[in-house]
Parts: sequence; C-alpha cells; structure tokens
Amino acid sequence: MHQATTSGSTRAPRVAALTIFLAYLLYLTERTIVVAKGNISSLALIGTTFADRKQLPSYLYQHQGNGYDGQFFLRLALDPFDLRMHAFGITMNGAFRDQRIVYPFLAWALAFGHDHWVPFTLVIVNLLAVTAIAYLGAKLAHDTAHPAMVGLLLGGYFGYTMSTGRDLTEPTAAAFLLLAMYLFEHDHPAFAGISFALAGLAIETELIMPIAIGLIWLIVLVRKRRSAFNPLVFLIPGLVALAFQGLLRILLGKVALSGDIRGNIGIPIYSVIVGVIHHTHKINLTNLIWFGQLVIICLFVVLAAMNLKSPDVPQYLKVTWAMMLVLTLSLSGEIWNHSSYFRATDILWLTSVLIWSRSRPTQWWPAYLGYIATFVSVAPLLLFF
Repeated sequence: MHQATTSGSTRAPRVAALTIFLAYLLYLTERTIVVAKGNISSLALIGTTFADRKQLPSYLYQHQGNGYDGQFFLRLALDPFDLRMHAFGITMNGAFRDQRIVYPFLAWALAFGHDHWVPFTLVIVNLLAVTAIAYLGAKLAHDTAHPAMVGLLLGGYFGYTMSTGRDLTEPTAAAFLLLAMYLFEHDHPAFAGISFALAGLAIETELIMPIAIGLIWLIVLVRKRRSAFNPLVFLIPGLVALAFQGLLRILLGKVALSGDIRGNIGIPIYSVIVGVIHHTHKINLTNLIWFGQLVIICLFVVLAAMNLKSPDVPQYLKVTWAMMLVLTLSLSGEIWNHSSYFRATDILWLTSVLIWSRSRPTQWWPAYLGYIATFVSVAPLLLFF
C-alpha cells in the first residue's frame, strides 16, 4: 500500500502538468483562432487610448478604447531594455508597469530578439507557467491523498484563464513563487531567494511571502532562539527589489512602487462592500460569474482558516496567507469594481488551497467545485475578449 501511494505521488506532478498543459493549449488555440480571428497579437488588447497606430508595428492588431494590461507587457517584451514611457507606438500608463519585467523579458528572450515573434512567445511563456504551477503544486502537495487534484486546482485557477488569455503576468509570477516555496522547503535558501526575487520582479505582490519568512525569522531572533531559516531566502529578493526600484527611479525619475500602491490599495473592507454592491446593481452573466468566483474563493479561505492549527502546514505558509487576506480586503475599487476573474488575489488562492490540502482533508468535494467554477468562467472567454 505504501509503495502504491509513493508511486502515485511520483506520477501526480506529471499527470497534473500534462493535463493543465493540454487544457490550456486547447483553450489558447481556440481563443486565438476564434476570438482573435487568427491574429494572436489581438490577445494583448492594444487599445487606441495608449497606442498610436502610425507608430505601432504593422503586425500588431489594435482595438478601439483603452485596451487592457497585456498591451504594456507586449510593449516591454518588444525591448525589455528600453524602459521609456513611450516606445513602439505604445505609451505606458504608469511607471509601475516597468517594475513587472520578468514576464516580458522571458517572452523577449524566447523570441530571440525577433519582434514579430513576441505575440506568440507571450502566450508560450504563460502556457509553460501554468504547466509549472500544476507540476509544482502537486509536488508541494505530495503528502496529501490526491496531489494531482491539488496541482489541477492551482494551475486551473480561473484567474489564470484571464491572465493567459490576455497576455498578463500572474501565471509567470506564481510559477516562480511556487518554485521558490519548493526550493525553500528542500533547504536551498540561495536558489529559493533568487526564485522569490524573480517572482517579485514579475509582480510585486509575490514579495509578500519572503516578507512573511523574514518576519518569522525576526520574531525568532528577538526571542533569542536560533532560527532554522537562512536569511538569504528573504534578503536576496529584498535587495533585488530595492535595487530595481532604484534603477527605475534613476531612469524614469519616479518611484515605480508608489504609483502601484496609490492605484491598488484602498480602505480595508470598504472597497469590498462597494464592489459587492456594484455587481448586484445589474444581474447579468458577467456579474453572476463574478459572484460565483467570489463564493469559491471564500470557500477555500474558510477551509484554510479552519486548518491553520494543523501541524502539517508550515508556519510561513500560514503567515503569508494571513498577510494576503489582509491585503485582499484592502484592495481598491479599481480591482473590486471590475470583473478581472480575481487574478489579483491568486496568492490568496494558492495559499488557501495549499493550507487546506496539506492539512490532509478527508473530503475532496471542494476541489470539484473549483473545477466547475473554472469551466464556467472559461466559457465567455471562448467567445469574447
């Protein structure tokens, strides 16, 4: 019996990764052919507000209106070493865009500097990222009854269907975050610190985990006990983040992180209430899906809260979850008032699912509800931008 379990745990990461890879490959292929009408650059949603058609490369499709965040990642991927506010016909809507450099840099590197390959490589990088999330999620859940289910639940998060379908950075950031967790738990502090740093340079909220680890290390130190944590785990990402912020300050003359905080942080709880009221104002498919997604997230948050005392859940994961919950409840109306598939709360999702699964639950029906939520959420994305 022990051998069967071990064998199943060994196969689980590969099963989860392959399943997620094929599912997202079908999804992104359909979205490119049907929704984007064969022009993969259309997924980035370059709008007329921030892009000048006369200066925009001819192979890039332009939509009417503001467009979406993917247009800024595409702009950086065309040349990640050019951090000017305006280049390739696209104008950044804030210096905070430049601090999220890892995803566009990887797309640029995969394109080998060929500009016209970038719309493809942006999609490929995210496809590989969700595959890695599923694989690493199953690896982190190796002691649970169904590690493959955990990998599928993490890689199949409905927020990532929005991110992959619009050339956004969350899957890439999460992949590096889970890799850092795996390396940290297997006593590779320097490599874990580097991976945390890359996650933080993909999107700054990922730094919440090394901050949590640093707080635990500090508390243990104050209590005059010997910490089992190597400080490299949080010092490397902290120093890298500060250095890059300093570089952007020199190049752009602005503190990139300050604009991000002003735009995305609001009054705790207040924005949540306003967002709920906003989505009840009109009953339509978009708002119904939003409420369904919110219910599923709340379900796993509650499940995580119920298992915070489990000895099978590491302390750093509990502290990260608590800090991310506070941050989520403090997000501004810019996030709560719009239907972005809760992509901004993916760390809360990841930590909630991992806490619940690593507490060795006997009932796995919540996982199936998570799968259903993703299937329902994907349906509109298969038809519309």
